[in-house]
Amino acid sequence: MAKPKVVVWRPMYDQIGHALFEEGGVELVVVDSTDAQAVMAELPDAKAIWVRTPERITADMMDAAPELIVISTSGFGTDNVDIPAATERGILVVNNLGFGRKPVSEHTIMLLLAVMNRLTWGDRATRDGSGWDARTNVSFRELEGSTIGIVGLGYIGSELARKLVSGFRCRVLGYDPYINPRIPPTAGVQMVEHLDDLLRQVSVLCLCAELTEETQEMISRRELALLAKDAVVVNTARGRILDLDALADALDAGHIFGAGIDTTYPEPLPDTHPIFAQDNVIFTPHTAGLTSETATEQTRFSVSQILSVLKGDPPTFPVNPEAWKSGRSRKPS
Repeated sequence: MAKPKVVVWRPMYDQIGHALFEEGGVELVVVDSTDAQAVMAELPDAKAIWVRTPERITADMMDAAPELIVISTSGFGTDNVDIPAATERGILVVNNLGFGRKPVSEHTIMLLLAVMNRLTWGDRATRDGSGWDARTNVSFRELEGSTIGIVGLGYIGSELARKLVSGFRCRVLGYDPYINPRIPPTAGVQMVEHLDDLLRQVSVLCLCAELTEETQEMISRRELALLAKDAVVVNTARGRILDLDALADALDAGHIFGAGIDTTYPEPLPDTHPIFAQDNVIFTPHTAGLTSETATEQTRFSVSQILSVLKGDPPTFPVNPEAWKSGRSRKPS
């Protein structure tokens, strides 16, 4: 009997996953390219595909994969998979919930502290010797006791809130229309019903929401203007949630104190974008969840979930379980 074929689009975060797939008795093909056509060439006999952001699985790609059973994202986000198209074709989509909780919350706090204390300026000014004369004319901020607004109180947002409340004695306001009601009291969050009410009260805004049609560019010019002068903005969620053109203008006008940006749209951002001219913006290249510990843990789970699905077993984290309930279901019998 032929081994089931699994396509991995871009290498897994921990390449132990490649070995685990082969140990699991599959034929593994790794496509380390941004070229969708190169992936499509491998799909006609593929049973599963694992895809790493920002590469995107489209309906056309699914049509090139008549034997495809399951599509796995690399982490929690599913915005790079056409889920309605997968459901229509009976293809199950799975993701990996909860693994970014620790590293992304830590990374968010790192960016907050770095922006508020102008870390990149301090590094440059120490290296060139200019810092000692200039430091008393530079504005620094304290995180402790701040009023923080968190948009999106899932695994990451709730963990961030816990750290800010217990570690920095912050007052945390949350906005999430789909919040699990058990989360706010355990995370120490005061929920608000309307986003505008949160924006008017906070000195720091942290974006931890999933990218959906509702959240796309949910923070733009009007929303930034509602923030208090000298507010700090951090985005460790998805780039399209925050309008970077509007943020660049707000920074240039002196309304926003600074920003920490782990995700942009597109990725990478063109080097001509005006936000790169702003001194008090600290960027990281979508690395918030890429600690070695989480990479290994998440990779192992991804492999085990895909192998289970290929056997016809129910996955731990199905995104579209209805795909296996339709007449077009590709669930292994």
